[in-house]
Amino acid sequence: MLIKEWMSKPVITINHDESLNDAAKLFRTRVISMVPVIKNNDLAGIVTDGDLKKAMPSDATTLDRFELPALLDSIKVSAVMTKPVITIPQDHTVDEAAVIMLKKGISGMPVMDHSNKMAGILTKSDIFRCFVSFTGVATTGQIFATRLQDRPGLIKKFTDMVRAKGGRLCSILTSYDDIEDGYRKVYFHAFDIDPDGFSSLVETFSEIGQLYYAADLSRGYRKLF
Repeated sequence: MLIKEWMSKPVITINHDESLNDAAKLFRTRVISMVPVIKNNDLAGIVTDGDLKKAMPSDATTLDRFELPALLDSIKVSAVMTKPVITIPQDHTVDEAAVIMLKKGISGMPVMDHSNKMAGILTKSDIFRCFVSFTGVATTGQIFATRLQDRPGLIKKFTDMVRAKGGRLCSILTSYDDIEDGYRKVYFHAFDIDPDGFSSLVETFSEIGQLYYAADLSRGYRKLF
C-alpha cells in the first residue's frame, strides 16, 4: 500500500499567474478535483474545485455573459489557492495518508520524492481504488464479518476452516473501533467456497465467534445476524 504505487501521475498543474478562467477550464476538461499551483518550478499552493466555487460570482450576479469571463480572466490563481500545501512523501503508505486527510479535512495531497519534487498526487479516489483492490470486494466471493476474542491463534483457526472447505483467502481486515476490550472485529473475504461449504462455515463460525454478517456474492446472498 505504498503511496508511490497508488498515486496519480503525471500531475496536472497550473502556473501561479494564470487566471481563474484557466483553472476553471482545467476542471471542466479533466477528471480532477484539485490542481497544484507552480511558481518558479516549485509547489506554491493548491487549487480545488471548492476554491473555484467560492471565488466564482454568485447566481445573483448582474454581470452579463461578456463581463463574467473578463472578470475571471483578471483574477489570478495565486489569489484563490490554498497555502501552505499539506504534502506527503512517496515512501509513506496509503493508510497513513488517509489518516492525515481525515484529520485535516482535505481531499488529497501532492506526493513528494526524495528531492522534495512533486512525484504525483494522491486523492480520495486513489484511496478508494486501493481499498477496493486490497479487500477484493470488486470480485464475487464470500464474506464473513465476526466479533472475535483478541487472542493468538483464533484467526488462523478460522482461515484453516475456510481452506478446508476449498476456499481461497483474498483479504483479512481487523478493527478495534467500537468494540469492548478483549475483542476485535474481523472481516474475512474468500473465494471458491461452494454453497454447502458456505452454509457449514456460517454455522461453525456462529458457534466459535459472534458472526454478525455473512454474504455469498456469487449467489447474491446476504444475511445480518
